[in-house]
Amino acid sequence: MKHQIGKVIEVRGDQIIASLSEFDGENNIGVPEEMAVDVSTPDGPENVLIGQPGTFVELSLPNGSLLCLVTETRMREASVGASEVKAAALDGDLLIDQVTRQLVTIPVGTLGADGSFERGTNILPTVNAPVFAVLPKTINQVYTSFAEGDFSLGQLSLLPDQEAKMNLDAFLGRHAAILGQTGGGKSWTVASILQKIAAFPQSTVLLLDLHGEYSQAFDGDAEVISATDIEMPYWLMNAEELLGLMIDRAESSAPNQNAKFKELLQTAKESNPENAALGLEKITIDTPVYFDLNEIIDNFRKLDTQMVMGSSKKPIKGPLHGQFTRLLMRLESRLNDRRYDLIFKPKTYNTSGSMDDLFRRILGEKTSNRKKIVVLDLSPVPFDVRGALISLTLRCLFDFSYWHSRVKGERFPIAIFADEAHIYLSDSSADQAPRESAERIAKEGRKYGISLTVISQRPREMSSTILSQCGSFLCLRISNPDDQAYVRNLLPDSVRGITSMFSSLRRGEAILIGDSMMMPTRIKVDRPNPTPNSNDASFVRLWSDEPSDLDVAAVLRAWRNQKVVE
Repeated sequence: MKHQIGKVIEVRGDQIIASLSEFDGENNIGVPEEMAVDVSTPDGPENVLIGQPGTFVELSLPNGSLLCLVTETRMREASVGASEVKAAALDGDLLIDQVTRQLVTIPVGTLGADGSFERGTNILPTVNAPVFAVLPKTINQVYTSFAEGDFSLGQLSLLPDQEAKMNLDAFLGRHAAILGQTGGGKSWTVASILQKIAAFPQSTVLLLDLHGEYSQAFDGDAEVISATDIEMPYWLMNAEELLGLMIDRAESSAPNQNAKFKELLQTAKESNPENAALGLEKITIDTPVYFDLNEIIDNFRKLDTQMVMGSSKKPIKGPLHGQFTRLLMRLESRLNDRRYDLIFKPKTYNTSGSMDDLFRRILGEKTSNRKKIVVLDLSPVPFDVRGALISLTLRCLFDFSYWHSRVKGERFPIAIFADEAHIYLSDSSADQAPRESAERIAKEGRKYGISLTVISQRPREMSSTILSQCGSFLCLRISNPDDQAYVRNLLPDSVRGITSMFSSLRRGEAILIGDSMMMPTRIKVDRPNPTPNSNDASFVRLWSDEPSDLDVAAVLRAWRNQKVVE
């Protein structure tokens, strides 16, 4: 039997306000002052909290009922008419201010008479429509009916016995964003999600780890690859990526450089003996096969210094003399920069045949004991090299997914989790290559089974294109008003009111909004085991230790070597 707790007093397009009735024990309606009611069920009375932000109420409709999410509880003084004041004064009575308790709610979806749930509604309740308490059993039926499989992020914050089941296909397939300020629990949340994903026998995940936090978080399910130990060789780049690294399009000689580079690149790929033995029908400038970059540089150097015989039988400058001087300077600068050795001076992946081994390593398929999660530790890589490495990795994985679906007729799902994404996937970033590669995945990846989940503490600095393609938002604590406003503008009008709850979330608590969850849901995310190395430094504990000698020399040696020297 439903327990009526009040009535609707105001209806807007995206907000419905209900007034709670005074408790009437005899008729079992209304809400006591302690804001909890006992609802009669076949198994006996069940206590239900009323008015907690994140809980639900049910509003009567002509052909069913409307499930609404509570975003705010407030008290309002009841207005007293002038005639009542005048009558009270004549009678010598004392008027006592009356207050009403109100719930501000947002509509989520409709409940049919058979208990079925459908997101959204084509009709809203009218004023004075009855408002009822909602049993946990009803909420559980809604979640279970929508979630495919048994994937749960944790428990509902206000119903600890209720699992927060979600549709993982929708979360990954339509891309997602995990947003929250520092200390809100993003790293714990990411580790918890990936530990659960690792339970699938064939899961394939690449985690871009900028700070080396996740190396111990996945036990035997993950392979941790330091970016200094892996090569993403230049010959995997397509022509456009190579031209972007080598040619300044603002130069007057850029058209000549561009045309000649494509010609030399085509020749270098076709003339390589190994490539000829691959049996390819044709090789283009974008075909991912090995070529010798030094050969191209030598040809540019010859053309840049070429002298030819003139009409007077004296040597004169060739037609392209001096056209490639600046290009050669840029190339030599990159080649002499040891930070770029993992791209321009590959030692392991320096043949076309080595491409198979490289992709197997990135996808966790290198050994018989396949790894479900590959953690690419980017912490030792300098900032300006990081962008090129991330861009090439993302673009290669997209191309692999595309061609797998073409060859096999089915998708090979790959989930990419990009930690601290605002650093390298920003609209304002000087290095556009990583953002463009990620945007391509965000816009087209769903067709080929490659997913992108971005993790950021600064959502307003993220690429607007990527966030606009995200179908799910897992929002942890966000206190900054500008970030709250930015996230609010990303959400549908019907759920924007829920952003007012962001600043009150506890660590490890989140609100999941979007395609992967039937309704906006406040979740206490399961604690990962083991946890990532993301805890704050304890000043009190560390400063309480006895003083010891500071090993400055070891720190400086590692800094200079860009790695920990044993």
